[in-house]
Amino acid sequence: MTPKYRKPVVLKYKIKLLTGLHIWGGKGGLKIWWMDNPVIKHPLTGEPYIPGSSLKGRMRALIEMTRGKYTEKKNKQWKIEYHPVEDPNNEIAKAFGCAGEEKIASRIIFEDFVLTSDWKKKFEELKSDFYEDKAENSVPRFLSWNANPRHLERVPAGVEFEWKIVLTPVEGEKYPISEEELKAILNEGIKLVELFGLGWGVSRWNGRVEFILEWEEK
Repeated sequence: MTPKYRKPVVLKYKIKLLTGLHIWGGKGGLKIWWMDNPVIKHPLTGEPYIPGSSLKGRMRALIEMTRGKYTEKKNKQWKIEYHPVEDPNNEIAKAFGCAGEEKIASRIIFEDFVLTSDWKKKFEELKSDFYEDKAENSVPRFLSWNANPRHLERVPAGVEFEWKIVLTPVEGEKYPISEEELKAILNEGIKLVELFGLGWGVSRWNGRVEFILEWEEK
């Protein structure tokens, strides 16, 4: 069955940080005064950005966790019972893709979100002072272990990122999905990310964000 692709829908979003955001960029090495946990930055400009893969993975995981059925594994860890190919009505697999026995291409494309033009100017003015250093510590309970102080680099609240999310509806294949279905599951994911947060340390109020739809192009 030959798939028939409909015209892509391009959605331009702005993401505003309501609290500091930390998306880990890897260890910085052993330099003196190097940040323990730096945020991810563009290797050439040094600007922070939100990887499309991080946004897609977080959104998909939250949707799966709220919709999924849980079972206990042998090692007493929990997993989600999730069979996208066996259920032809599973919108998660049709929207975000599946790499199982039957391959389903992702119908939602997430681009990397970069600083808005105004915030690029502020970054150029501040450079390394653009970021905040948030000190954290694991508090010993009943003196059963030692404290674990650490430093977390964050992009500060108020910073805005922007770019595009592209929807690619398709019909005439085994697992078709419409524009309306894609928009519905994307909006569901956006609401969950706004509720639960993005990046590291969301239980400590990091990563609270707001999505703002700026325009739609068909």
